[in-house]
Amino acid sequence: MKNKEVEIAKKGEAKFFDRVANIRDSKDKVICQEVDIRRATKYIPKNGEKFHVTDPYMTNLLNGKARDKYIELVAHKKGGRVLDLGCGAGWLALELARNGQVVDAYDLSSKAIALAKKTLKDNPYKKGFGKINYYNKDVSEIDLGVNKYDAISGWSAFHHMPDANKFLAKAYRALKPGGIIATMDDMERGWIEPWLEYFFEFILPVHTLTYKQKLIKLFNVMRGKEPLRQEIFSPMEELKHSAVEDIEEVFYDKYEVLYFKQNNAFCGLPCMRLCGPDFFRYSAARIVIGIDYFLCKIGLVKGFERVIVARKSK
Repeated sequence: MKNKEVEIAKKGEAKFFDRVANIRDSKDKVICQEVDIRRATKYIPKNGEKFHVTDPYMTNLLNGKARDKYIELVAHKKGGRVLDLGCGAGWLALELARNGQVVDAYDLSSKAIALAKKTLKDNPYKKGFGKINYYNKDVSEIDLGVNKYDAISGWSAFHHMPDANKFLAKAYRALKPGGIIATMDDMERGWIEPWLEYFFEFILPVHTLTYKQKLIKLFNVMRGKEPLRQEIFSPMEELKHSAVEDIEEVFYDKYEVLYFKQNNAFCGLPCMRLCGPDFFRYSAARIVIGIDYFLCKIGLVKGFERVIVARKSK
């Protein structure tokens, strides 16, 4: 990849996540999961409203176990020093610090860092709190040092690096012997997962589309007038999304893998977009999540979210 192309993508990446941060901070008295998972407030947007669904209970149903295991393993050492790359609005850095960690958190987006700092200032969970150092810098260009960190975390971040393999080599040197490295990556999908995703959005009530709009969309898709699903990628993802396979290879080659989970092939959007009474939403979500798990298990589909946590040998 040419240097000029990378620099253009980096600038686009910062602007992309500035817009995301602005959306997450646009509703009074609404705290998104991506900002603070403990204080997140439930909010289901109205039809057509451009705002993220915020539903802590639904998020826990979808990936709460994997997320909590991730945090537990990264915060393995009391008072440990952690590198959090691509920290975004800071939910993970905040949670790690609440587990007593000293966190160096980096992100290209100035808006995301500003939101993270505001949330840190308002944090009510002071007992046993470590420390967070937020940096609005490109972590791929930072000298990470040698044997500096007890853990390195990249929640949907490693595949955003300009050169994932080069950065992972630098991360290996920076990680102390016995240290933990962890990643969560959004995986590329085949042809069947988007169709299953839309099937459940079609049959279930969702806040994004009325049934009339669903029928029109299906008609247009069948006629080839519009795509089934318009995937949204950041500029760096568009350049480097294939790096997800390289990341897994490095983890298994260089480290002892402690935890691996790949799930939620198609259930994420249909479940988060469900509307109606909570008893219906959560009951329907459990069924869809169960079907997703079964189809992943038999290999018919592949999970969209992959978590790997590994340890460097002592």
